[in-house]
Amino acid sequence: MSHCPSCGRYVGPYEACPHCGASIGDRLPIRTAKAAAILLAALGLAALWFVAVRSPIPTVQAGQVGATMNFAYVRIEGQVVRGPFYYPDSGYLSFTLADDTGEVRVAAYRTTAEALRAEGRVPAFGDHVSVAGTLRVQGESTSLTINVPEHVETFRPEAEPRALGSLTPDDYLRRVRVRGQVWSVRQPSAGLTLITLRDTSGAAEIAVPRSLELLTGELLPLEPGQSVEVVGTVDLYRDTPQIVPASVMDVVLLPEEVPVAEPVQVGMLTDADVGRMVEISGTVTWAGPFSAGFKFGLDDGSGEVTVLLWQDTYEGLSDPAALAAGAQVRVTGEVSIYRGKIEVVPSRAMDVEVLTPGSGGTTESTAPEVPLSALTPDRIGETVAVRGTVVDTASFSGGFKFTLDDGAGQVVLLLWLATYDDLADPAGLNLSAQVRATGRLEAYEGTLQVVPASGADVEVLAPGRAQAPLRGTGSLAADDAGTRVAVEGAITRVEPFSGGRRVWIDDGTGEVLVLLWDNVHQRVPGRDQMVPGAWVQVIGIVEEYRGTLEVVPVLPQDVEVR
Repeated sequence: MSHCPSCGRYVGPYEACPHCGASIGDRLPIRTAKAAAILLAALGLAALWFVAVRSPIPTVQAGQVGATMNFAYVRIEGQVVRGPFYYPDSGYLSFTLADDTGEVRVAAYRTTAEALRAEGRVPAFGDHVSVAGTLRVQGESTSLTINVPEHVETFRPEAEPRALGSLTPDDYLRRVRVRGQVWSVRQPSAGLTLITLRDTSGAAEIAVPRSLELLTGELLPLEPGQSVEVVGTVDLYRDTPQIVPASVMDVVLLPEEVPVAEPVQVGMLTDADVGRMVEISGTVTWAGPFSAGFKFGLDDGSGEVTVLLWQDTYEGLSDPAALAAGAQVRVTGEVSIYRGKIEVVPSRAMDVEVLTPGSGGTTESTAPEVPLSALTPDRIGETVAVRGTVVDTASFSGGFKFTLDDGAGQVVLLLWLATYDDLADPAGLNLSAQVRATGRLEAYEGTLQVVPASGADVEVLAPGRAQAPLRGTGSLAADDAGTRVAVEGAITRVEPFSGGRRVWIDDGTGEVLVLLWDNVHQRVPGRDQMVPGAWVQVIGIVEEYRGTLEVVPVLPQDVEVR
């Protein structure tokens, strides 16, 4: 009541009328009203909290998220398609969820991320996840921030046993269990370890990101030859399947060895086996270097096949000298084909096992010495001994060639650099030298070649020497191209290039360029003294390149430094 019941005037909060003194009667105190208001507000808030905590969090799809949902608290369900990524210095954790409508990046910070890690709630690649959090929509970027660790629920499918060679791009995000032998371990970057596993069906890579180690522990050290079992989810790298484990504990050493190849007979190998890993055993029938490594023939009684070792594989052998004619060898390698012939190519030194060492080189005592005229294409692959006079020499990046003539025929004696470096008398092997050599008869572009396995299979019976008329360095002309000449003079300058050295010399009549290819320059006696001011004598072939005359020595002994 705000007016006096007696005089009718306004009395406000007074309990007695200030005008006529009449009593206003019982009135509700202000304090009581305030208390009632506070109580009512508290009851309202309690009711809102009660409803809020018991109301389900709305579930949305990734593709439904828009700007109007910024800061909304929602639930998203999907599969982890990237990550998890973890940065311990900042305490930041993230992964990407995808459903049928799109993708959303999910993140957790500091205490929340640490709680997820401590409680084992961090999802792995390929896991099915239901996560609730606060949406952040900024332009085209959408993310969800985890506020409560308990709002992350993970389901991990059972792993399906698979052979490594059976994995295809269609297996993307499928959880698998594989067994294989560690073929190699490498780190293409500081944040990734790749383990190549192989079984009899093929090979696949196990990808272990650094974040996975930070979240689950250090990966156990692995060495080639160990056998392991791995459980993980199939990812793709440029359409090539890779397996990503959920934890480093999913990479387990096996007590038994997982085979990588099936034993086969050499005679059973066909073009259909190209790309297949096989194990073969037999006797080395011939052996020798080639431009990029070493190769030998292996015969198991059913047939013979060429085994090719690249240079790094050959150099990794514990005893390369034991890999010679007569050796008993077991080889694991991949079947390939080169110029219509099947080869087996081991990729690791440990895949070449010498059971019984060979005698070394070719068996010179048993190889028949044949006249050069008797060498025909139908004898290719035989080991023969030949004798003749060197009538021509040639140089190529992988070695040197010497044309032998016995008066009735000719053949090329091909020495790879490793064989040449093994010669007892390389200085005497030149034009007019008398030579006896034992090697495997091969053909290149229609020309027959005898290829010794080692320097011991080449004997210089009478040394030779290149001879040519001495010419003034300034007297050479374009008409001299193709002829062999001798020049001498003081070095005026030296210039390296990708294939060797360019050396200019001058005898006072003019300057001429001497071109030393690397295979020659590296074997010139006293090459360290080839500096401006030094005097050299060179025998070589005159060539013209882009209008400039060059003298090109064929053999290292054709260059003499005084």
